[in-house]
Amino acid sequence: MKLQFALDLVDVDEAREIIGEVADIIDIAEMGTPFILREGMQAVRDLRRAFPSMTLLADLKIMDAGEHEATLAFQAGADIVTVLGVAHDATIQATLSAASRCGGEVMVDMISVQDIETRGAEVDRMGVHYVCVHTAFDRQTGGRHSVADLEILNQVLQHAQPAVAGGITLDTVRPIAALNPAIVVVGGAIMKARDRRRAALQIKKEMQ
Repeated sequence: MKLQFALDLVDVDEAREIIGEVADIIDIAEMGTPFILREGMQAVRDLRRAFPSMTLLADLKIMDAGEHEATLAFQAGADIVTVLGVAHDATIQATLSAASRCGGEVMVDMISVQDIETRGAEVDRMGVHYVCVHTAFDRQTGGRHSVADLEILNQVLQHAQPAVAGGITLDTVRPIAALNPAIVVVGGAIMKARDRRRAALQIKKEMQ
């Protein structure tokens, strides 16, 4: 089970410093959508140079032009890109084509997908590498998280590995980890902590 650390509201210099604090604890550094919108693909290049052995995920949330957009990220140094589960099948397949050509991987983000069971099975058959259930930022009030969606996903995936994201904290990670996702995505619970390293260690311990 891998810990993915999502960095969203940062610039490249901040990201480099923050990742450096936890690089030996996390497994995947995620360049979040707001981060990439702010800094562009140069951020991917800069972090690849700074952390040559770190797995980097570019959270592009691709909705169209899958092959072109994914190729940009892979060529900049990303190992994994995200495409939306609500995107057309052709877009997901085009993203997979870029991944195959560039030696990368594809994560389908199921944010806003209404039927997790049906769509999860469909994207699984396409050959994607990961499928991530995701509680949207704007819907995380009240401590809502994705345990129920992850349970559904675990029942339908035959090939892809499950992942989970969205408002995960030290208090909610244990029941999620009990469902054995391949990747647990944590952002604010580490980013906003007074001691980021300690927060990451605590979450990693709960995952194990």
